[in-house]
Amino acid sequence: MYKVGVFPGKFLPPHRGHLLQIINASTKCEMLYVVISDNTNTTKKICEESNIKIMDLKSRLKWLSIELQNFDHIKIVTLDETNIPEYPNGWDKWVDLLNKSIPTPFDITYDGIDVIFGGEEEYREMYKKYFPNAAYEVFDYNRTRYPISGTEIRKNPYKHWDYILGSVRSHFVKNILITGTESCGKTTLVKYLAKIYHTSWVEEVGRYYAERFLGGTEEVYTIEDFERITIQHREEEYKAIRTANKVNFIDTDATVTQYYLNLYLNENSDFIDKFIDSTRYDLVIMLKPTVKWVDDGMRYNSEQNLREQLHEKLKNMYLNKGFKILEIGGNYSDRLDEIIKIVNEMLDK
Repeated sequence: MYKVGVFPGKFLPPHRGHLLQIINASTKCEMLYVVISDNTNTTKKICEESNIKIMDLKSRLKWLSIELQNFDHIKIVTLDETNIPEYPNGWDKWVDLLNKSIPTPFDITYDGIDVIFGGEEEYREMYKKYFPNAAYEVFDYNRTRYPISGTEIRKNPYKHWDYILGSVRSHFVKNILITGTESCGKTTLVKYLAKIYHTSWVEEVGRYYAERFLGGTEEVYTIEDFERITIQHREEEYKAIRTANKVNFIDTDATVTQYYLNLYLNENSDFIDKFIDSTRYDLVIMLKPTVKWVDDGMRYNSEQNLREQLHEKLKNMYLNKGFKILEIGGNYSDRLDEIIKIVNEMLDK
């Protein structure tokens, strides 16, 4: 068994093939260092070309730390190669950074790197040149167990979803906000969509807040209650995103909470305003009040002209904050069919 092993890579993103290689490598040495190498400029370019959110170094460090946190003999370190010549140049500078990134283990005698693990034969000659006393092992070069690469995942993460590590999937999840005024069918529609796509969803926290915290008495609402709703709703979003299957459906957001605060207490909250983010959602669908108003004991604005006025008020709140909105009307069936078509097109891209 080797004493100290190194597994370097960019992990853009980390996938099941990487994880299998790391685990296999860890069985062959007393201490394995997984080295996440990153060039900020290159990473930005690669992600933008694939039309995906940038997978920065901190994100990749977090993802692999989550996956490997229970293995004391596997350590994760980072290597910033932004300021050295790009591969295939700059090997001497890269090797110097690699050596500096490996801390001296306290529980074993450290005489340098004993083995380097990789997935490419093309690096063997250079590793032999710069690490003459270290072995170089290539594991599953033909990717027989997990026939996938980071490039393929970046091109189409939804096609290769099963190969993406659980800790990474939230980065690729499409967050779809379903919003609108009361009695537009948001709650039921979001649940329908979540069932159809076998995924998670976020319920409107404000809908149940009075029952849970105010004894069912809506007359005692305060600004603080609306601010608590905002916080709780954001926490529910985080939970849902972590377990989402490609897409996550969200029933209302902080904009709606601010809307109701203004509507019922004639107030606005600077605190809530900080949670309103036009970049947070990949798609914002606003339902028009074109379905029958249903009295569920929590609704007050049944008159159609008033419903349409309130719709315009909420719509303008979104537009003033820079949101891009897709308005959808029609009956329940038409709206469901149209949204399914939109979501499928989004995932197919």
